[in-house]
Amino acid sequence: MRSNLVYVYVEKVSHLTLTYGISTADFIANVPLPPKNILSLSNVDPQQEIDIYSGFNMYLGEEAVKAYLSGRHAKALEWIDFDSVNDLEFLAPREVSELLYLGHAYTHLKAPFYYKLQNSYVFLTLPNGAKKVYYRYLPHFYQLLAKTLAVYLAEVYREKRLILRSRHPFLMMPSEIVQELTSLFSNGVVFDYGRVKIRNQEISIPMLTAPESVYQLKWHEPTMLIEKSKLVGKLHYYLNVKEWKLEVIVPEAFEDNFNF
Repeated sequence: MRSNLVYVYVEKVSHLTLTYGISTADFIANVPLPPKNILSLSNVDPQQEIDIYSGFNMYLGEEAVKAYLSGRHAKALEWIDFDSVNDLEFLAPREVSELLYLGHAYTHLKAPFYYKLQNSYVFLTLPNGAKKVYYRYLPHFYQLLAKTLAVYLAEVYREKRLILRSRHPFLMMPSEIVQELTSLFSNGVVFDYGRVKIRNQEISIPMLTAPESVYQLKWHEPTMLIEKSKLVGKLHYYLNVKEWKLEVIVPEAFEDNFNF
């Protein structure tokens, strides 16, 4: 189910993304490079295949991975992808310990990209449902986000305009606008879908800078972010020309050194 808010925080140094409102299903549907094999960092299920070297459950092949990530348990998953099953036997005990720590503490002891695994992702679900995902290639996250925000906006529009719901295809947000938003991501930004406005051919999404991250609030309800946030801009989508535009309300919020 779509959330009424999408929260995004990005730490560029460690390639860490922290989001709320973007589901595992959104990841599967929109990530440009789907994982082809994964090790589950969650509790071991003895009914599933177990890698004898690491002790983790493993899922091999894109179809098996997709089935696992789409299952009923998919709301709370921790996993890391890997390139070849033959490489698992070369994992050192220290590296297995680091993976255990990732799944238990929701954070890394060192950069969680392993030469032996050739992993592109580490996917963690925080206690409040927020997703903490490490991307080897951050542009993959930006592409996923651009697609997901457009899909959510289309859903909101169709909920509010039932009669016209099949008449307007929504285009993905262009990379140029995503690039303009990256400075907001370093402070944490909320896309408030609960207050989307529709005026004729224009649809607007408020954007708010959040003073606390979902990680700090990981044991609490993330909608608290709305109460403490400040409106800094809006995203506009124009149905008649199928274009996105960014409205900047607080220019300093779009600067890298902005401090809320």
